[in-house]
Amino acid sequence: MDTPHTAQFSQTDSVDLVLHTAREQFLVSPQEETRLWIKNAEGSFERLCNTRVTVLDAALKTGQVVVMETRNKDGTWPSAQPHDTRSTLEEEEDFQGQPGICGLTNLGNTCFMNSALQCLSNVPQLTEYFLKNRYLEELNFCNPLGMKGEIAQAYADLVKQAWSGHHRSIVPQVFKTKVGHFASQFLGYQQHDSQELLSFLLDGLHEDLNRIKKKEYVELCDAAGRPDQEVAQEAWQNHKRRNDSVIVDTFHGLFKSTLVCPDCGNVSVTFDPFCYLSVPLPVSHKRVMEVFFVSMDPRRKPEQHRLVVPKKGKISDLCVALAKHTGISPERMMVADVFSHRFYKIYQLEESLSSILDRDDIFIYEVSGRAAIGENSREDVVLPIYLRERTPARDYNSSYYGLMLFGHPLLVSVPRDRLSWDALYHILLYRLSRYVTRPSSDDEDDGDEKADLEDKDRLPKPGRVTEGSSQDPGLEQAGPSSRVVSRSRAPVDNSPGPSHWPQRARRKHLFTLHTVNSNGTSDRSTFNEDTHGVSFSSQPYIAIDWEPEMKKRYYDEVEAEGYVKHDCVGYVLKKAPVQLQECIELFTTVETLEKENPWYCPTCKQHQLATKKLDLWMLPETLIIHLKRFSYTKFSREKLDTLVEFPIRDLDFSEFVIKPQNDSSRELYKYDLIAVSNHYGGLRDGHYTTFACNKDSGQWHYFDDSSVSPVTENQIESKAAYVLFYQRQDVARRLQTQASSSKPPASSACGAPPKSEFVDVN
Repeated sequence: MDTPHTAQFSQTDSVDLVLHTAREQFLVSPQEETRLWIKNAEGSFERLCNTRVTVLDAALKTGQVVVMETRNKDGTWPSAQPHDTRSTLEEEEDFQGQPGICGLTNLGNTCFMNSALQCLSNVPQLTEYFLKNRYLEELNFCNPLGMKGEIAQAYADLVKQAWSGHHRSIVPQVFKTKVGHFASQFLGYQQHDSQELLSFLLDGLHEDLNRIKKKEYVELCDAAGRPDQEVAQEAWQNHKRRNDSVIVDTFHGLFKSTLVCPDCGNVSVTFDPFCYLSVPLPVSHKRVMEVFFVSMDPRRKPEQHRLVVPKKGKISDLCVALAKHTGISPERMMVADVFSHRFYKIYQLEESLSSILDRDDIFIYEVSGRAAIGENSREDVVLPIYLRERTPARDYNSSYYGLMLFGHPLLVSVPRDRLSWDALYHILLYRLSRYVTRPSSDDEDDGDEKADLEDKDRLPKPGRVTEGSSQDPGLEQAGPSSRVVSRSRAPVDNSPGPSHWPQRARRKHLFTLHTVNSNGTSDRSTFNEDTHGVSFSSQPYIAIDWEPEMKKRYYDEVEAEGYVKHDCVGYVLKKAPVQLQECIELFTTVETLEKENPWYCPTCKQHQLATKKLDLWMLPETLIIHLKRFSYTKFSREKLDTLVEFPIRDLDFSEFVIKPQNDSSRELYKYDLIAVSNHYGGLRDGHYTTFACNKDSGQWHYFDDSSVSPVTENQIESKAAYVLFYQRQDVARRLQTQASSSKPPASSACGAPPKSEFVDVN
């Protein structure tokens, strides 16, 4: 710290004069950047950001100590660094690399922020604007829509550090704190979207650097039949009367918006500014779904199928697609979502496929034909079947047993005239025969087995409890429960039908049967009482309960879990790549407004679902194109991993701009790529990185948080491309011409406590 100096100032003098005087007295070179601090009576320091105010407005008093701080060569401020990092700073200042080739440390799920910052940092004219300190003259401290210049200054600090050439990587902690302070959605360390942060940052920089200190009221005017050029010029002038900054100069363009009322035909034409284009991706109307088909033939293993169905189709469409592979009629199929060994949901044919997520385990079961209900109908009853194993409970009562679900559940068709427990037992034994061994003659018991079920234990009439069967014996009882109820999904007659089956030879039963609820647990509260008697209101679910020894002896778990893959699973369904120009064409396509966002027609005097068309009228120097990969609807959310092919050079927008052009102006619509924000992963998680072209060397680099590596142009295009930055070619040529010009003198800046020279204000 240098020896303090004393200087005298009038109360009407500006703080800028104080800074200028301090720079002269301490012989600070014009290239060095400085800022002022005020030392309070308590000994703390306070930043003096706005140097345009007077000494009186800044509340500087006689004897006030003002400290001037000089920025380090590596772009940092001495006051922003802890004392124990001085040696590290010296090492960093000794390091000399390519300016701009600097990583950003991931502070915890901040890759989205790092990606957006790297893209913006590699916009040449914006970076030059900060490096040459032109922003200092345009900081707007009084804009109520701005952030008191703090976002602009925090971003400037990052740019100066990254482009000093003295850092391999930097920690953007101060910037992260500033962003969280002004935008609460970015507080903490949750995952966010790089495009959302980019939108906030561009708006924040614009308001902090807005040259318009007092915004006037501007009334928006409709075209009212006037020529487009006249209306567009008026709209742009009105926009510039309230918004004039380096962000407007660099990134803002102009749309033409045309709305047509479907009732009266009234046409409304307006011209609106934009900062980036959010273009849709062509979406396929088909969807690929993987399902498992379970045949009624117990000898056949479940088959895995990959089916192509309409994205907005129904469950019936899924069955029709499967029928083409299996030859089984769609009418003989039932679709279910299986989760944790139970049926999470059994679908109706008319339900939408959008309710099924890609991660769901979908099983399609073959069932018997669904004949119409008639007097002599022999229609089958479809029963959901669960598998459970008895296990000793973890308590002091050794006689109590718990039940654990295992294996895959089944949907089994049972003939109506065989609705007895004994018949059901043998039907299920047949369905499980691929992986359940039948007892041999040596396993015959002496006729005293508790699990032996006779025809007198017939199932009650579906939907009603037979006389004397209203009590549930419970799961602890060895025999099956005697209640099964009806469900609209499985059509059931109201009469049990004839079923006088002869007495079967007594053999050891491998398992017992119980009615349970849809969760696979005992259900004692599914009945309602009315004037007609006691009825049940839920689907009959049957549980097959195994004793551990019997399961170990007769149940083959490996075989039970086995399945085969249909030939269709091996087919690789390649998505055709999409050209960027196709996305832009989609963006300019006529669309009808949604019900949630109607347009008020001034002629009809009511809200209408008008048709809307957006056209490009004027394009900015740097064009940001946001590929809308994330799709959100009422029923589904998905990320589109379509490969979008985009040119590195010579992207021609002349065919998309409707503003009248002459032959020479066509050159103003050619763009070259300068940066790409990438997103890898899905909706729930992912990682952001950046490809960017260095403005000085012309070399492309890959920025992955703190890691930076050179890449070739053929590595840039990928399915991860999310936000594209294009530079107009005439701007690039202009910047190259200006590259040899000398740097202007540095002035003041703004940010936290100090080190260097200080001066007394008298």
